[in-house]
Amino acid sequence: NGKTLCGPLTFHLPANQRVALVGQSGAGKSALMNALLGFLPYQGSLRVNGMELRDIIRDNWHQHLAWVGQNPHLPASTIRDNILMNESYSESRFTESLKTCGINEFLPRLPQGLKTILGDGGTGLSVGQAQRIAVARALYKPARLLLLDEPAASLDALSESLVMQALNQAARQQTTLMITHQLDNLKEWDAIWVMQNGQLIQQGNWHQLSEQSGAFKQMMKHRQQEIS
Repeated sequence: NGKTLCGPLTFHLPANQRVALVGQSGAGKSALMNALLGFLPYQGSLRVNGMELRDIIRDNWHQHLAWVGQNPHLPASTIRDNILMNESYSESRFTESLKTCGINEFLPRLPQGLKTILGDGGTGLSVGQAQRIAVARALYKPARLLLLDEPAASLDALSESLVMQALNQAARQQTTLMITHQLDNLKEWDAIWVMQNGQLIQQGNWHQLSEQSGAFKQMMKHRQQEIS
């Protein structure tokens, strides 16, 4: 309907940087993520390695991306197929993904292990278990850009711990942009972008932003009040 969901925005996401995108619900974070995924039209210029994103065929662009959202999406029939999808099989990489994402923790309880049929007529998984499989798929794929939209939002404590541990490890291996509300875990990240009313109002690392007066410092203060 032509409504502007976010913008105007100016940003640069350098190769191999880990950037966290924070802000209140409705600030426009998911709209920016969907634009980067190629699902939302945009005005102005959004370039990837010098090429305008709207000129890149979406399927070609998605070959370079791994994405994990808030709700696990498992389109294939078995656990194994949901991790591999269309990628070629590498035993060492596959085994590492299972271990890193904590899938080995619940695999022995499933009737057919990795070949267990999921979904309709198959075995039901908890949301946390399903998200661990979705994360394993993202880690297994040899992507150059990892996009994460609050991947631990609806998880139990064990799954959240395993998922975030795996993703923090994976985030060091390629360029990563993560939407998150978990401010406490961002001290080691390269940069934090703060979004408000569809605009990026602060950009810097944790130390810089926590020293500045502004939205990030307010969010940290609010978070500490909630905890205490």
